[in-house]
Amino acid sequence: MNTYRMNAMMAGIFYFLGTVVAFSSAVIGGEVLSSINTGKLLVGVDILNLVAANSSGVTGGAFFILLTMMSLVAMTVFLYPVFRKDSPELAMGMVLFRGALEGTGYLLSAVVALALVALSNEYAAGGSQSAALLSMGTVLYQIGDRLAPITSIVFLIGTSCLYLSFFRTRLIPRWLSVWGLIGVVPYMAYALLHFFHMDTGYELYMQMVLMPQELVMAVWLIAKGFAPSAIAALPPTTRLAQVKA
Repeated sequence: MNTYRMNAMMAGIFYFLGTVVAFSSAVIGGEVLSSINTGKLLVGVDILNLVAANSSGVTGGAFFILLTMMSLVAMTVFLYPVFRKDSPELAMGMVLFRGALEGTGYLLSAVVALALVALSNEYAAGGSQSAALLSMGTVLYQIGDRLAPITSIVFLIGTSCLYLSFFRTRLIPRWLSVWGLIGVVPYMAYALLHFFHMDTGYELYMQMVLMPQELVMAVWLIAKGFAPSAIAALPPTTRLAQVKA
């Protein structure tokens, strides 16, 4: 019987790396990327001067954002073959939202960060259009802030598909799946409040229910893999294949 041990281990490794690297991108990126990630925009500061003073850090943060994108997209590739045996619809939802769309969100965030670095270099050189460059930089900075809750909403839809699949299949203990589904609720509330500029100051706490769960689940997949009994209970073919037959 195929236990999909490699799928579980690789999914766990990429999940762990994606989570750690995403946090690291804000640390390496300094004040600018950290403020975008936390939804607390810097007010009354010269953004481009700030970026120019830490251009290497912002560039490094953008690179880590790209690593986050690649890690989390790869994670869905390893889970999809197993999840589709139970529900092709949920499996595809995970790949679409946690893979393609969330990955696009991270890619755009990295592009925004690199564009800020390019503008800051031109601005620091004392270009004749300094005022226009500063305005462009401010707009880009705000676009980065707007991308954050959109990416979070997409991430949470895909996460719901992922944990519903885990709950249905029992591939991991159900308490881990339930923990994840519970964590989606306050995280979604945070994303919506941020999107509508209704931040409360408790955003970090609203995300903290889900963040540790993801690390615990990643370690579980690496160390334990999928439950053999749950793998044995999965149908040999997907329902889609059965309909076509």
